[in-house]
Amino acid sequence: MDRAQYAVVDVETTMGDPTRGRIMEMALVLVNEDGPVAWSALVDPGVPVPPFARMLTGLSARALRHAPRFHRLVPRLLLLTEGRVMVAHNARYDMAALSAECARAGVTFERPALCTERLSRQLVPQLTHHNLGEMCRYFGIPFTGRHRALNDARATAALLERLIDGFGVERVSMAVNHPVRAARA
Repeated sequence: MDRAQYAVVDVETTMGDPTRGRIMEMALVLVNEDGPVAWSALVDPGVPVPPFARMLTGLSARALRHAPRFHRLVPRLLLLTEGRVMVAHNARYDMAALSAECARAGVTFERPALCTERLSRQLVPQLTHHNLGEMCRYFGIPFTGRHRALNDARATAALLERLIDGFGVERVSMAVNHPVRAARA
């Protein structure tokens, strides 16, 4: 894996269970030779936004009322991630949420994946906590606006860059899981 082959993803959902919750916001940061390209979208979850999700993300039903449903964003998701490794901090959660939404849309979505949280536990074991905020603090990465998909994806992309710079692309590449089956129609 070189630096131009990954798509950093983050999703915000209506509940803590990624398979039952619905995506309200998603973002991708694509790393290219010319620099990162960011894409994000609000998503109409099709269900009420619970108070906890509203407090965590600041996203309300009113903010999402004109957003597209997930199935309308699937073609863009597939196009932007084709041939790339999906990267997320707690990839199991983000990939499970994408899996559930893709399955609802009747789409198969298979991509290799890399979890920066798991990777940071291996590469920086001396830390007690490996959540995104703590990892950004440790590596001196500015991180504001937590629990908004684009902010989290940008912070995760910066963390991945620091891990590659500090430990080498080969060592980071060894943590890629091939493939992650996010959904099967």
